[in-house]
Amino acid sequence: MSYPTLALRCTVLLALAATALPALAQDLYQGITKVEVFANSAMVITPIQADRYQLVIYRLDALKNVEAAINQNIPKTEAAARAYFAANQAEIKKRITPSVLNSANGIALARHYKLERIPAIVVDGASVIYGVTNVDQAIAMVQKHRGR
Repeated sequence: MSYPTLALRCTVLLALAATALPALAQDLYQGITKVEVFANSAMVITPIQADRYQLVIYRLDALKNVEAAINQNIPKTEAAARAYFAANQAEIKKRITPSVLNSANGIALARHYKLERIPAIVVDGASVIYGVTNVDQAIAMVQKHRGR
């Protein structure tokens, strides 16, 4: 086989693969509306955003991390600490509120779903996958179980 013929075949194969990938991805997400991930901050979750379904990542240890972050900046003396908090209360509250709410909501939902361990990925409030941090992999496992 000559080089131009081989190059043409490779180009055609790449073009076919490129057109097939969106179809595979579309099938993967078919019927998926919401995915909730329950993890700690040391676990790398991928992806962290999704366009085809609602993705929520709950970091269940965020409260501990918030406490540690606040304690790092506290002055040593009680008077200085009181002054620091009085001067920075609004900024501290604005910075930590999203993490605190995420963690508290995640803990409540984990109890609601009766999750046994993390990482746990809940798909559409019904299917739970343990031990996986790749959301697409968890969705594929759910879809396979559903027969799709």
